[in-house]
Amino acid sequence: MRLLRRSRLEKGLHSLGCCDAYYADHWVTEYRLPDGSWRLADPQVHHEYDIGFDPMDVPRDQFLVATDAWRACREGEADPRRFGVFDLNGIEGLSYHGLWFVRAGVLRDLAALNGVELLPWDAWGPEILDDAALDADELALIDSVAAAGGEDELRRLYRDPRLTVPDEIVSYTTYDGVRKVTLGRT
Repeated sequence: MRLLRRSRLEKGLHSLGCCDAYYADHWVTEYRLPDGSWRLADPQVHHEYDIGFDPMDVPRDQFLVATDAWRACREGEADPRRFGVFDLNGIEGLSYHGLWFVRAGVLRDLAALNGVELLPWDAWGPEILDDAALDADELALIDSVAAAGGEDELRRLYRDPRLTVPDEIVSYTTYDGVRKVTLGRT
């Protein structure tokens, strides 16, 4: 599942230090080493945090990429309600979580892997803001992305109009409300 880029955004969920039961929405950078292997780097973690790893080489068991989170939820190994944003901006109860939230991460990750890096609150396609809105077709579509076996398959999947980022997206910002955004393409 690697494309020919030296670095890229990686959408996923980070296990909160307080407990293993919740995975908070988080972004890292994945970069390629001279030997062709990939590493995760977390620019938000620095020497003032009490962590047991190098933030320029985040262990895969400390950061669950969106496709792995999706598979864990779909296979019953993880509770989808434990994945998301909890008490956003310090506001107790302002939380967004569930399988629909993981789905959005899978889609943004697929887009980033294909050269379209969006903001965490950007979306496209059918408006799915809760788990009840996920129908069998949508579940199967995201299952296919999460099961992709390599970069050729990811490129093929991204050509599906249901997965490709269109010229106009929806931005669900907390500071400016929901709005449509036209992307500049080069």
